[in-house]
Amino acid sequence: MGVNMTGSFTSHVTDMHLEALLALLVEGPEEWLERYGETIKNENNVGYSLLIYHAFNEALRLRFSPTYTVPQIIRFVADLRLTLKEYAHELDPRVAESLIRYSLGDDAFTGRPPFGTDEVTVMRAQLLMLVALVSEEELDEAELVKLVKDSAALARNRGVVEQGQDSGV
Repeated sequence: MGVNMTGSFTSHVTDMHLEALLALLVEGPEEWLERYGETIKNENNVGYSLLIYHAFNEALRLRFSPTYTVPQIIRFVADLRLTLKEYAHELDPRVAESLIRYSLGDDAFTGRPPFGTDEVTVMRAQLLMLVALVSEEELDEAELVKLVKDSAALARNRGVVEQGQDSGV
């Protein structure tokens, strides 16, 4: 996390973060890793994580709004784990289900992130589910761009969005 001179945390959602998330969602993890993996890994900024958080929440609302049931959430996570095949262990079902219920504002759910685990497990669950949700909704590239831009706009309420050179995103 970025820390300013007063010791408070800062975050910046940059054009590069928007481009990186679009690369992940459109071109896949291999392309993302090659183009952005090292840069984002070494960055001292929570902007990309904040963008993923908001994109995940937006995608959840597309899938589970206006109403949902807990069994629908359980089925979604179970189906995703089946799709992941030999990588199913990468998605902790308890964390995934908790994250969905928390993100949707389930009044009957009292858990709070990180749900008794570490932040890496929560972020992995968000990313795996975000990719699955976008794939399931069959969003075209224009809809993905809108989802990412809308998510960046929401992130503005939680941090500072740097206004760099227009990336076309």
